[in-house]
Amino acid sequence: MSIRLGIYQNLIRHGTTVALCLFLLTGLSACLTSQADGHTDNFDNLAATKMFNVAFSYINDIYIEQPNIGALVMAGLNGLRRFEPGLAVVHAEDHKEQVMFLFEGRVAGTAISGKDDPAAWALTASKIVKSARSVSEPLRKATPEDIYEAIFDTISKQLDPYTRYTPADSARKERAKREGFGGIGIIVTAHSDGALVDSVEADRPAAKAGLKKGDRIISIGLQSISGLSIKRIIDHIRGPIGKQVEMLIRRNPRAAPFTVNVVRERIVSQTIFPQTRNGLVHIRITSFNQKTAEEMRAAIEAARQQLGSQIRGFIIDVRGNPGGLLDQAVALADLFLEGGAILKTNGRHPRSLQLFDADPEVISGDIPIAVLLDGASASAAEIVASALQDQGRAIVIGASSFGKGTVQQVLRLPNNGEFILTWARMHAPSGYVLNKFGVLPNICTGQLASGDANLMHLTEKNGEKIRKEFLARRAIRHFNTKLAKKTCPWHPQENADVDLEVAERVLNKKNLYNKMLTYAMPAAGS
Repeated sequence: MSIRLGIYQNLIRHGTTVALCLFLLTGLSACLTSQADGHTDNFDNLAATKMFNVAFSYINDIYIEQPNIGALVMAGLNGLRRFEPGLAVVHAEDHKEQVMFLFEGRVAGTAISGKDDPAAWALTASKIVKSARSVSEPLRKATPEDIYEAIFDTISKQLDPYTRYTPADSARKERAKREGFGGIGIIVTAHSDGALVDSVEADRPAAKAGLKKGDRIISIGLQSISGLSIKRIIDHIRGPIGKQVEMLIRRNPRAAPFTVNVVRERIVSQTIFPQTRNGLVHIRITSFNQKTAEEMRAAIEAARQQLGSQIRGFIIDVRGNPGGLLDQAVALADLFLEGGAILKTNGRHPRSLQLFDADPEVISGDIPIAVLLDGASASAAEIVASALQDQGRAIVIGASSFGKGTVQQVLRLPNNGEFILTWARMHAPSGYVLNKFGVLPNICTGQLASGDANLMHLTEKNGEKIRKEFLARRAIRHFNTKLAKKTCPWHPQENADVDLEVAERVLNKKNLYNKMLTYAMPAAGS
C-alpha cells in the first residue's frame, strides 16, 4: 500500500503545544479579574488550562472546517448550565473583548476574550470555571471530569455528529478495542464463587497455562472476587503486558482449589470470522482494529491451503460493521487489488490530503468476490466496499450503506480522555463522496425473500434488468443523494439470509458475475 500526501507542515507535537500554552499563559494571566478571587476550591486551574489549551488548539488546527474558536468556547462554557441553570457566559455589550460570567443575572466574574487564540481562550475558560465554582454549589460538587465533559460535549454538538469527547475511563476501553490490552485470552461470566470461565481462546496465555471452560475463578492475586461485578473482575484480570496474574481456580467441587499463574500478553479482539461452504469462503468482519488486515490475510491463506483450486469465491460480509481504523480498511482492500486507488481523503489541514493506492501484490488471485452490505455498514466498511466495487474486483449485494464518509483524528488529552475530531472527507476511487451517500449495491435485496422468483431467475438474462436498475440508481446519485439511498433501502431481514443466498447464486454463475463487474465499474475519467 502506498500513500501520497499533499504538501504539508508537521503537526505540532502535543508536548510542544503544551509548552507553548504555558509560555502564553504567563503573559496573559494579568488580564484576568474575578469578583470571587478570595475563594479557593479543589479545582486545579493550571491542569484545566493545559487541558483546554490542548483541546482548543487541536480543534483550531485540524478541524475539517475553519472553526470560530471563540464562539465554540463560549458555547462550551454555557454547557455548564447542566449543573447550574442560573449561569450564563456572555460578551460585555460595551466591551466586546470582555467575557462576563453571570450568575442569576448578576456579574460574578470577568475575563478578557481570547479573540482567535486557543491558548488565550484556554486561560479565559479556566478562569470562568473557577469563578463559577466559587458561587455555585452544584458546580463545586462537580468533579473536574464532569466539568470537562459538559464543556466538550457542548462544543462537539456545534461541530458535527462524529466529533466527540470521550472521558478517561471510556477512552481506556476504546483504546483497548482499537489497540489491544494486557490480558490472558478468556471470557468470564458471573458466578457465586467469583467468575466462571465461559471460553478459552486457543494459543493464548490462559490456554497454555491449562485453564479450561467451566473453571471457576475464586481469587485473583490475594483478593477474593466473590461478589465483585464482572467489570471489576475483568479489571483485575487485565493489566500490564508481560506481568503475571495469579488466580485461584476451582475445577472439581470435591477437589481442593489450585493456583494458576498466567503471564499477560497483548490481546486484540478477533474481528475476522471465516467459514467455508460448498467451495465459497464466507468471511464476516465485525469491525476494524489493529489486527484486522493481518487476520484477513491469514484467513485467505488458510482457505487457499485447505481448498486450493476448489475455491469458487470469497464472500466478504461487512453487514452491521460500524467501521474502525482507516489504515486497516485500506490494508484489507489492498489484499484483493493489484493496483489503483483505494481511497482519497481531503480536509482543511494539508496532511488530510491523501491518496491511498494499492500495491501490485495480491494474495487472492482472481477468485470472484461478493461484498455483503447493509444500512449499518459504515466508515471503514464502506472504504472496502467502494474500493472493490469501483476497481471492478467485487460485486456488492444488500442495501445502501450508512454513509459515514468522514475521517476522525484521535487526540489523547492530559487527563487520558480523548477528543475525536473530524478532519477529512472520504472519496471513493471513482471520486464520489461517501459521506451521507454511502455505497450503492449492484444488487438490492431489500424487496427479495428466500425462494423468491427473482432469486430463482438470477441468470444472464436477469442481469440486464439488474444492470438497468443499478445504473439508474447511480445516475440519481449525481443530483439527489437522499433519493438515491431510498432506491435501495435497508430492511433488516428477520428470517432467511437473502443476501448470502444471492451472493452464492451469483458467484456460482461466472458469466453473470463477470457481466455485473463490467457494468459496476465507473466510466473512464469519471
